[in-house]
Amino acid sequence: MVTLYIGSSDSYAGKTLTSIILGKRWQRQGRRVGYMKPLGLLPLTVGEEVTDEDAQFVAEQLDVSAAPSNLCPVLMTPEACRMAPEEARQKVQHAFEASSAEADVMLVCGTGSVLTRGSMLGLNGVSVAELLDAKVLLVGRCESLLDADSIVASRRALGDRVVGAIVNLVPPRLKDQVWDEIVPCLESLGLTVFGLMPRDPILQSVSVRELAEATAGEFLCCDEAAEELVENFVVGAMGVERALRYFRRTPRKCVITGGDRADIQLAALETPTRCLILTGDLQPSHTVLARAEELGVPVLLVRGDTLGTVATIEQMLGKLRVREPRKIQHAIEQFEAHLELAKLDEALGLG
Repeated sequence: MVTLYIGSSDSYAGKTLTSIILGKRWQRQGRRVGYMKPLGLLPLTVGEEVTDEDAQFVAEQLDVSAAPSNLCPVLMTPEACRMAPEEARQKVQHAFEASSAEADVMLVCGTGSVLTRGSMLGLNGVSVAELLDAKVLLVGRCESLLDADSIVASRRALGDRVVGAIVNLVPPRLKDQVWDEIVPCLESLGLTVFGLMPRDPILQSVSVRELAEATAGEFLCCDEAAEELVENFVVGAMGVERALRYFRRTPRKCVITGGDRADIQLAALETPTRCLILTGDLQPSHTVLARAEELGVPVLLVRGDTLGTVATIEQMLGKLRVREPRKIQHAIEQFEAHLELAKLDEALGLG
């Protein structure tokens, strides 16, 4: 059996999505794939057991039948502060043995930074990889040139367990610079790079349903289009002529504006708009709702003001989790296009 720990030097680097894509790849090859997440942050009750929300989602995607408590044996809750590190490590060891019993490849997904998250319980990424005798794949964000520093620090802490790295979430403007400067630098330090993943607008998009949940928004119409994906956001707080210029050149967008700005709302509806969010708990005019219904554009009404609503959405976008099937399929296609996954298979002895 091959055990692969997927870790990163930062939070929200793409570990969960990477687990799904690699797991599905190896299942297509006919391999039995197991999965667990030793340390969770998002408690979820399944039946009479508690697990992690992300762990449960990955298990469903990979059709893994492990008990919820074995998918994620330790959760970072106030109660965990009273758990001795040795107890926490034993729980992880027992869950690993149960989850990996019939696996050809066992995926172990990290939480946060491999250097820090879980340290109070003896469960940071370095400790878990050693405990489970796992090989390690680093998934490193590279949104600025300084991020390479963190990838190198993680590589040095994990030592020879690291089989290589995926450089993820690279802004388009930095792609050439990362290829020409960062990747050679990482490889000169002994780190194999399996490729880089550009920041993708579809993977960074959010559904109208998720926007409604995050803002506590009420659907005023077209809730049947709740799964439509929004890639861009525009705040309609300017004059209508200036707003129209922005609206026309911004596709697949959500427009956030006051509920009393019928002029802005109607202008947005005449351009490629996926959703309107109306703030201030102010009901729109019948004309606006009728036009939105005609075009099939969802309208959400929120209680908060525009500034607070924008802040809520920005916070949500910083913690995006891929859930929609079409986004997962798109991610699979992007991984296959941009990464040398056969090279990773070979490094793991799965070639």
